[in-house]
Amino acid sequence: MNILIADSGATKTDWLYYDGHEFIQVRTQGLHPANIKEPEDSMDIDDQIGHLRPERVMFFGTGLGNPISDEIIRRFLGNIFSSAIIEIHTDLEGSSRAFFGDGDGVVAVLGTGSISAKIENGSVAKKSASLGFAIGDEGSAADLGRRLLQIYYRGTDSDEVVEFIGDQLGNPDYGDMMNRIYTLSKPNRELAAVAGRVLTKPYPKEMNHIIQGAFSDFVTKQLSTLNLKGEERIVFTGKVAEVHSELLKKVMKKHGYENVEIIYPVITAWRERLKRG
Repeated sequence: MNILIADSGATKTDWLYYDGHEFIQVRTQGLHPANIKEPEDSMDIDDQIGHLRPERVMFFGTGLGNPISDEIIRRFLGNIFSSAIIEIHTDLEGSSRAFFGDGDGVVAVLGTGSISAKIENGSVAKKSASLGFAIGDEGSAADLGRRLLQIYYRGTDSDEVVEFIGDQLGNPDYGDMMNRIYTLSKPNRELAAVAGRVLTKPYPKEMNHIIQGAFSDFVTKQLSTLNLKGEERIVFTGKVAEVHSELLKKVMKKHGYENVEIIYPVITAWRERLKRG
């Protein structure tokens, strides 16, 4: 059976097509159900992957897991792949199946947003409440962007750090930045973009404490709610986890977690799983 698997976050979607012999991998924009704009997004996605002919589409994405959001994505994909069987699942379900199959472990996502889940027998047994960029999402790109802007406009770090943030962002006017954050339809992406521009290496080592602080908050405010014993296999995924893997492992070790891996993107794990059959 020709299959198309999607791992979608707020910023990007990785697609993996497999016909039993060859793989085709494509990256497109993120497809969060709350942010989809029609008909522009349908046309964009159709242009990039509409030529594929899957018999089955497995879509794993953020913002899913409730009837309304799931139906938005189901209809969206149905317009592109009208003859395919379409399955809709959360991003955590996708990560757990890709990383652990029918086994046990912990999935932690640090991308535009953040979340974690305890996996038992291949299913999500318990997950943290991420609460989104406005309230939570500790350790995510959006969270890092928020912390950097607070430092820049309030001047709450060293002159070197404040100046570096300003230089990387082009010394943005306060009013213009607030307008961009609070009036755009996708403010989480805007905040994540701030983190991406500022925390691209090389940056002053003095700024590591900002990243470590965000990771520590993720552990204490999200991961800790899973009531872990400490020896569980924890697999992190997401761009933030990949880029700052060394700092992440350092923070995790400090909190007593040493069985930690970073696998990004998730679609690479799906590829290996499909190869094994």
